[in-house]
Amino acid sequence: MDVAIIGAGLAGLTAAYFLTQQGFNCELLEKSQALGGRMATRRHLDIVIDHGAQYFTVKTPAFGAFLREVGVVEAMCPLAAPVVGYPFANFATALAEATRETSDVGSEFPDRYIFRLGMTTLAKAIARQIGEQRIVRQCFVEAIIWDSATRHWTLQTRGDNTTLGGTRQADCVVLALPAPQAAQLLERSQPLPAAITALQTALKGILYHPCLTVIWEASGTGLYPGVGALRATTDTCAIGWLAWLNRLAPERVPPGIDINIAQLTPAASQALLDQPEGLVVQALATALSTDLHITLPTLRWLQIKQWRYANPATTFTDTSVLTAAAEFQLEACGDYFLGGRVEAAFLSGLAAAERLCRRWARSDGSVGPQRGDPGPGSQSQMPPG
Repeated sequence: MDVAIIGAGLAGLTAAYFLTQQGFNCELLEKSQALGGRMATRRHLDIVIDHGAQYFTVKTPAFGAFLREVGVVEAMCPLAAPVVGYPFANFATALAEATRETSDVGSEFPDRYIFRLGMTTLAKAIARQIGEQRIVRQCFVEAIIWDSATRHWTLQTRGDNTTLGGTRQADCVVLALPAPQAAQLLERSQPLPAAITALQTALKGILYHPCLTVIWEASGTGLYPGVGALRATTDTCAIGWLAWLNRLAPERVPPGIDINIAQLTPAASQALLDQPEGLVVQALATALSTDLHITLPTLRWLQIKQWRYANPATTFTDTSVLTAAAEFQLEACGDYFLGGRVEAAFLSGLAAAERLCRRWARSDGSVGPQRGDPGPGSQSQMPPG
């Protein structure tokens, strides 16, 4: 059973992992070179810096078991300094409260975690498990075409490598993209069955917040001693997250170097999308001064990463639309199903894999249509749920 998974963020990688275990032949198509989506890491001057998701938590037994299964638990470490909510009336009180705080007292994984070698550690571990040969990087899917006669999909692709262009065939397609990008793909693929057009409309209605991440090295920004990061608790602030990397992950940063990571709040990010670097730096300096009483000194270097689809502002709740699209062997997954966290992406990818397994399970435990039956497009063959 051939499954094309479009998008190799955590949701797509998770779906590929579980489907491969159940005997599906999966191919992951990723438009960029890197895997993991917003679990993104870059190196600068041999310093490992996460410029997307800044940490993750483990709330469910399923996610904890998965982390052990793919062998990354030993690579995890709690944030080395507390995250303090701001604005606050009294800094000492806020720091004391944050120091006592854990994400889930009594849990096997009670803290906020990062990976020692960066957030892409998890994506790389999953890729090793499923096999790099199943992943096609720098491959952009232009359109997907449904053949009602053969009940198969044709994917039209292009890429930087000309060998990636042309077409691919699949029995099933999983859209593991941010909802707006999935909707855009379906729009490019029209005409499609009415059920899939309805899914396109539902996906188009999922709103996302953008996020600008600004990373810099500069001396003189070391206020708030004892704090690893400041996290805004109100939308009126322009900086949603300000981290001192040498405090949160001291093993990553050589002594004497201070690395800051700032992520702007949705409104501030929206206002600065596609704007010149100088305007972003000016807005950052103003926000640091106004909200945190920090003067931005002369920068040794600075990098900006723009995430247009950083966090879902709304969630996908119309399961009937997803069920109708599944009759045409089309699935979707992503953190927008469950609320925009790393673990939500994992759980959504797992759920998509489980739905496909239920639909295509044979009585002998293998996958594919039962002999003599018309496949999962037939109402009579649809399992519950």
